Amino acid sequence: MSTDYINNPNQRTPCVLVLDMSASMNEKTPTGRSRIQELSAGLVALEEALNEDSTALVRVQLAVVSVGGHRNQAEVMMDWTDATHFQAFNLNADGLTPLALGLQLGLDLIEQAKQNLKASGVSYTRPWMMVISDGAPSDSQSDWEQAVLQCRSAEEENKVEIFSIGVDGADLKKMSEFSKRPPLVLADMKFRELFVWLSASLSAASRSRSGDQVSLPSTDPWRNVGL
Repeated sequence: MSTDYINNPNQRTPCVLVLDMSASMNEKTPTGRSRIQELSAGLVALEEALNEDSTALVRVQLAVVSVGGHRNQAEVMMDWTDATHFQAFNLNADGLTPLALGLQLGLDLIEQAKQNLKASGVSYTRPWMMVISDGAPSDSQSDWEQAVLQCRSAEEENKVEIFSIGVDGADLKKMSEFSKRPPLVLADMKFRELFVWLSASLSAASRSRSGDQVSLPSTDPWRNVGL
């Protein structure tokens, strides 16, 4: 982990990114680059946006879960990292979409983050989990139902805020099952705009107090407003 609670005791807002890295993310886009290349560019935009926001830089922390790959697993690509230490990295796509495993791993990471923060005496706002997928989960029905139940329960108990983002071709019905929020559809591979929005939104959340209603920036710059 790249977290420093001694030199930076500021309140934190943890956010885990659950990223679909299945083979379908290799599909080319109208830009000539693949979906996974556009997603990697989005992480670069996230790093840049965080570095330009003095509040987010000291209050946001991130973790990244990959879904898919040649092992068809969900894995921690990046453990909890303060925004000050976050560096974007290239992603590679392969395999299927075991999204249920990714959701469960994301929830586990969130609980870890909260335990670490409590043990260090650092306050935190409600963690976020952002799930990005361009397909349908390849898990068994029973595994999927269990993951959905865990996500819904975590949301109802105010343990996490879940945002589901569908890339072109995503199974929006499935993506609507694990969060109280309806999924939003990414327009024209606007990953950069999405991650700039994420940085600004996490910054806003990080300035809030328990029970506050947080006003988030508009999603219009990156979502398909026709849906």
